[in-house]
Amino acid sequence: MKRLSANDIRKMWLDFFKSKNHYFLEPVSLVPVEDPSLLWINSGVATLKPYFDGRLNPPSPRLTNSQKSIRTNDIENVGVTARHQTMFEMLGNFSIGDYFKKEAIEFAWELLTSKEWFDIDKNLLYITVFEEDKDAYDIWTKQIGVSSDHIFKGTRKTNFWDVGQGPCGPNTEIFFDRGQKWDPNNLGTKLLVDDIENDRYIEIWNIVFSQFNNDGNNNYTELPRKNIDTGAGFERLVSIFQDTPTNFETDLFLPIINKVETLCDFKYSIENYFCETIEQTKINTAFKVIADHIRAVVFAISDGVFPGNKDRGYIIRRLIRRSSVYGRKLGINNAFLYQLVDIVAEVMKEFYPYIEEKILTIKAIVENEEKRFLQTLSKGYEHLEMIINKEKIVSAKNALLLFESFGYPVELTVEIANDKNIEVDVEGFNNLLEQAKELARSSRKNDKAWNKQSVILTSLDVKSEFVGYELEDCKTTINFMFIDDKQVEEISNNIVFLTLEKTPFYAEKGGQASDIGTLVDEFDNKHNVLDVQVGPNNQHIHKVQVNGTLKVGTNVIAKINSEKRFYTMKNHSGTHILQSAIREVLDKSALQSGSYNNEKGLRLDISYNRLPSQEEVDKIHTVIEKAIKQQIPGEIIYCTLDQALNEHDALAIFTDKYGEKVRVVKFGSFSCELCGGTHVKNTKDIEDLLITNIDSKGSGVYRYHAVTSHKEVAKVLNEQFLKQKAEIRPTIDKFNEFKKHVENIEIENIIKEIISMPVTKRNLAILKIKVSDLKNKFKLYQKSVEDILIAKKLSKYKDIIPEQKEGINYIDLNIEDLEMKEMKALSDYLQNQHNNLILKLINNEFKVYIVSVGQSITSTHSAINIFKNTTNFKVKGGGNEAFAQGKIID
Repeated sequence: MKRLSANDIRKMWLDFFKSKNHYFLEPVSLVPVEDPSLLWINSGVATLKPYFDGRLNPPSPRLTNSQKSIRTNDIENVGVTARHQTMFEMLGNFSIGDYFKKEAIEFAWELLTSKEWFDIDKNLLYITVFEEDKDAYDIWTKQIGVSSDHIFKGTRKTNFWDVGQGPCGPNTEIFFDRGQKWDPNNLGTKLLVDDIENDRYIEIWNIVFSQFNNDGNNNYTELPRKNIDTGAGFERLVSIFQDTPTNFETDLFLPIINKVETLCDFKYSIENYFCETIEQTKINTAFKVIADHIRAVVFAISDGVFPGNKDRGYIIRRLIRRSSVYGRKLGINNAFLYQLVDIVAEVMKEFYPYIEEKILTIKAIVENEEKRFLQTLSKGYEHLEMIINKEKIVSAKNALLLFESFGYPVELTVEIANDKNIEVDVEGFNNLLEQAKELARSSRKNDKAWNKQSVILTSLDVKSEFVGYELEDCKTTINFMFIDDKQVEEISNNIVFLTLEKTPFYAEKGGQASDIGTLVDEFDNKHNVLDVQVGPNNQHIHKVQVNGTLKVGTNVIAKINSEKRFYTMKNHSGTHILQSAIREVLDKSALQSGSYNNEKGLRLDISYNRLPSQEEVDKIHTVIEKAIKQQIPGEIIYCTLDQALNEHDALAIFTDKYGEKVRVVKFGSFSCELCGGTHVKNTKDIEDLLITNIDSKGSGVYRYHAVTSHKEVAKVLNEQFLKQKAEIRPTIDKFNEFKKHVENIEIENIIKEIISMPVTKRNLAILKIKVSDLKNKFKLYQKSVEDILIAKKLSKYKDIIPEQKEGINYIDLNIEDLEMKEMKALSDYLQNQHNNLILKLINNEFKVYIVSVGQSITSTHSAINIFKNTTNFKVKGGGNEAFAQGKIID
């Protein structure tokens, strides 16, 4: 078996399947697009749903990818188990109605065992298949040649992929045998047969044969188009090829762990896996949690998820806080996670180069969030003290309050309470937390109604007329309700899905978010419409929180949230105007490849060969401002697709499906597009538009983020100005300190310009340039000042005379006023002044010890040997023949 780096393994996987005519799908954002059933992209196949359920045609029936994913339902297991990560990559190969079992198995075996590819010893691979899947068993044994003692039949529990209603099928799994040293009880293949959790046989490949449809009542029929869904855990494969105890000792995680080691006095121990101690296990767990979580945080932020109080933002906030708490267990009491961002980017940049472009932003967000948390910890501590003093116990309710309101981890609550001999109801806390999780899971579970293969939806034939282009409210009647894929006639105080005979609610489609609002019944009860989606037969399906009781046949007044619609219309029309402006400034080859807009803003994905320059962005803003000032009336035209394209020169996204009649949204000669969304009546209603960010999505796709309206543009501008100025505050503080020693008029003037710059759209780009210029100039200035200050501090050591003995110069100095960097500078200076010099520098205050040896005598005298053989005190560190350094151990 070859010893491969992580990057080699990923590349080899993709190259293999490309050689088998698979189309490579670039990894997409961790944030699902138009999939409300998912909080995160949680598997390689999650991004392929539209291809599998028939909503979109795939670019090829054969696909391969390596997709970053996040799962956060069991964060507590990270760092405890050997192979559990928050963020991970799934290697995949997929067939959509093309090849099936035989080819999928053959591909897997060839990639794993061929000397041209992974070159794994066949005797180390074991197979499981579903006990009723004779076809797969025969392929493995008769065609591949796997012996009967290397293949085992599993049950429906272990080898059948089924999530209820929808496509499903048997699966076959491939395991790698790491040997008897990972099997202390020498159970052998009993571990596989009895499905016992173990560290010997590691699952490295899972092929799902999607061949049946479950009608929801466990009645299975053959699918007319059978598919292959393969998943291989990337981190697991890397640990196999690099022969590490867990995933964390691989080149994906160890560089991050090594960086953390430099920030504390503890060391990660690989040997602890075999010679375990309780204390070292706790230390290792802290390192692993930090390394895992910072990876997830870096990728999530780079995909636009910032720490917050809801949904994804809350998950990222929790990961940062949890990492910070584990940092404290390693003795790191200050904000430190931002220092790990560079390492994550370095490790992952080959396949994810865009991370490097966002390092500064990610570091600023992580540092700010962790500093805020450290302040919150202080507030939480005060609240905990009050609870302890008043109640002499920490109840489950109060433990949850500390966790949710102050971000106070229950482990920290227990630790502090134990020091005061106070009991914490941890079991009750866990029960309350699980109830909260179950509530969240239940609310997301209902979103599975959008599965296009749901029988209740595909057979739904009630009429539901959309009147929302003309009306924001109307009298209507509930004509169908269902929950958990079961039709209901009446529902009370629950979430239900329903259709209306007429509805003003826009259903999410075409990149526009759905309306929200209320249904008011005859008793004036207000039922909240939370979301609206289009069913397979084009009915608008409303997700409703029922407050009281609703029945089929109930007459209601349906009313949308007008403010949300108002700002969503501005942003949707703004999307059209933005695309036209981009095409005018760049060229007509710039074309939309996706969009999304709601009341908060818009994003527009543009296919083009490069990012626009700042000058081009300014021109795009100018073109948009002109179109808004011209007050161009909006026009809605219904016509055939041919008329739209040829008579009106309308833009169309041809991955969309169009009917006989299409809807054209036109703003004079400036913009004309096929669109079913809601729009303003005149470009003047957009008021203003500001591009807030443009980032690369890979494969020549660039995502433009923007806001519209005077209110939102002013809000974002103020936020951006505050953010830019906050970013340079540490630089300004350092400059004010340094200028006492050396003045710099140029930097002084740039700072004055930045501080006094008025908040305007034009000035935002100028501000960013000025901030960048300040940082670059300050770096050079800072080095020159530090050199001067160091030179001053070293001046008193310049006249030191070495002792001579047998042609060797010796200098031993106890130094109290120099830090490590300054001691190194002194070492360099003295070595340049004296030939054949052996120099020892000790700083007892910082517990630092340095040994350096002149280059001319390193063949006979070694700095590292002198360092290690010091007898006056114990030291810990390293180096080479010319230079060694480390810490003095008490």
